[in-house]
Amino acid sequence: MISIRKAKLTKEDIESFVETYKSAYKGLEEYAYVKEKSIRYYFRWLFKRDSDGFFVAELNGKVVGFVACDSHWHNLFHEKMGEIHELVVREEHKGKGIGKKLMEAAEQYLKSKGHNKIGLWVGENNTKAIKFYESLGYKKRDKFGKWLRMEK
Repeated sequence: MISIRKAKLTKEDIESFVETYKSAYKGLEEYAYVKEKSIRYYFRWLFKRDSDGFFVAELNGKVVGFVACDSHWHNLFHEKMGEIHELVVREEHKGKGIGKKLMEAAEQYLKSKGHNKIGLWVGENNTKAIKFYESLGYKKRDKFGKWLRMEK
């Protein structure tokens, strides 16, 4: 059974994030941090941005995914909006509804903070992720370099 909880700034969650992140970005390294030190720093940055919006998915007590959202974000036009900074699910657990459950938790959290608009960035060649976000109602908005902006 999948359970969702808040991430914690613990060695266990940081190490689980590193392993999950590396698994999720296999074959997509052009969009990812590759050094473990950088991934740990990224975890801390995400946690610092909005610790209440950082969630962990566990399946039978084992960490299988994370989503980090940010209720303090502003877009390029300085409009306050909710932001999904990162969604990662371990490769062997993709396609089981875990990403959807994490996104539901993130969206519910952002809505509770008064956000009607939610955005995210995704790699332009990450077609599986783009289709996944479109299935959740996200629309393509802009493209900057190798990144695609999507909003809901």
